[in-house]
Amino acid sequence: MTLFTNGYVSLKTFDDFEIIPNKGDFVELSLVNAKIPMTVKFSIVPTPSNLVDFKNHTESNISQNKSITMIASDFIAINEDIYYMAVSVISNGESEIRRNEFMFIKDDNLYDFEFVYPYAEAELDDFYLNIIRSMDIKRPKYILSDDSYKINEGEL
Repeated sequence: MTLFTNGYVSLKTFDDFEIIPNKGDFVELSLVNAKIPMTVKFSIVPTPSNLVDFKNHTESNISQNKSITMIASDFIAINEDIYYMAVSVISNGESEIRRNEFMFIKDDNLYDFEFVYPYAEAELDDFYLNIIRSMDIKRPKYILSDDSYKINEGEL
């Protein structure tokens, strides 16, 4: 396993994944394994919301998109924390990909894990749960103030 750290959070990833550059806003880590194939995305987003808000928003968005089917949407315990889990299948009529997303909020920071792979029946619970369970939050990356946020420049 490989250790990812950005000064705010660390987590363990598997050695056979490659880092994808140019990850986008708030994305801390994007990985791909062409052999499986699978992509993993880890994001940290400042938020004044709670997990119930994210659950309602996710379910509403998916219900409006005919190419996405919600498989599971629930709160689950991982380690001693409560996460929102959304499992969906995206179909273009010819092929399907499965997306498992796990969201956790602490100190106004949303920690979002997304696992995407092209087979809907695969059981990879131990794989992605091992990555999530390894997360060690050193300090919040973002600090909310009024209607904005700033990066936490404080010492570790």
